Amino acid sequence: MTTTTTLYTKIEYDKICEFAGSHFEYDDGLIVWKYNGQVIEDEILTKLLNQEDIQIYSEMATHKHNKIIRNLHSRLFRGLDEKLFSIYTNTVHIAIIISGKEKIRISDVTVVPKKEILTPNQEVTNPLIIFEIVSPSSVQTDYIDKLREYKAIESLQEYIIVEQDKNCLVHYQRISATEWTEDKIETYEDYLYLPTVSIRLAMQEIYADCEGL
Repeated sequence: MTTTTTLYTKIEYDKICEFAGSHFEYDDGLIVWKYNGQVIEDEILTKLLNQEDIQIYSEMATHKHNKIIRNLHSRLFRGLDEKLFSIYTNTVHIAIIISGKEKIRISDVTVVPKKEILTPNQEVTNPLIIFEIVSPSSVQTDYIDKLREYKAIESLQEYIIVEQDKNCLVHYQRISATEWTEDKIETYEDYLYLPTVSIRLAMQEIYADCEGL
């Protein structure tokens, strides 16, 4: 198969996601794999648009990746005021406009205000906190591409990149419209403080039961 340069509409992207699940993201007309950002071949997209049952071969999240997501969700769920905030894991579509280009990202864990601002296609436009767990092929995407894109979201206050091959995370926090701080946490006994929601997450909680995965 050859890589496509065909541009697809948001309607076609939504149709594919509705049929085949949240494996894909939208990049200004291109449809890409969520975990590695590679453009999907026309042959696959045509079959998905026709709702043909096909085996999807893409990089999938590891058990450790999924465990970290569950740990984050569990701890945030226990700490957040459910009257003020909602949590999504691997499901919410985030609409981003950057440099005139339209993108749709599906983050690993997202905290949004209870009063979500949605596009007509039900994509969230006002996330507050986003977590991404780094996969082997998503380093470029998470640390460079998504960092740049997420900083363009006016509502976003915190972006946290979580490594899965070592106990390490990078916490980006907005301090003004254009300025962000960057803090790396690498000590297993340390914690991550989320001022936006006044929650402290211990590194042990984030990486709980991840050894051997």
